[in-house]
Amino acid sequence: MKIVIGKPPVWNNVCNAFQINPGITLFTYGDAIYNPGGAQITDDLMIHEQVHGKQQKHNDDEAALWWGKYLRDPEFRLSQELEAYAEQYKFLCRKIQNKQQRFEIVKRMATILSGPLYGNCISFGSAVLKISEKAHEKDNTPSVC
Repeated sequence: MKIVIGKPPVWNNVCNAFQINPGITLFTYGDAIYNPGGAQITDDLMIHEQVHGKQQKHNDDEAALWWGKYLRDPEFRLSQELEAYAEQYKFLCRKIQNKQQRFEIVKRMATILSGPLYGNCISFGSAVLKISEKAHEKDNTPSVC
């Protein structure tokens, strides 16, 4: 995926829907990751954004449809973010063996997912549980790393 330092085509719509911090927020649109603030993109964030690229089929027409549904349908938005956060968390769990550190990571992710950036679409506790469960549903490992 290419990285673009700048705002995505849906910038105004996203800003109208959510509280955006352009210095730290990334957006995938089609085959590009938009990075308005020029922040460093870590390997785990790249995994997260690549999931969104696959969800959008790396295609601008599909991306436009995906973003339309993402912005208007909280359940769809939650399903898409849970998938992306679960893959990001799974990636980090492979690198970090310490259970307390893993728990701190999932708590940080859950804080973001349950907050205003995504429209407060899930409680913190549910976000912790669902990210962890989804990260391990295919590999049959315990849901808490």
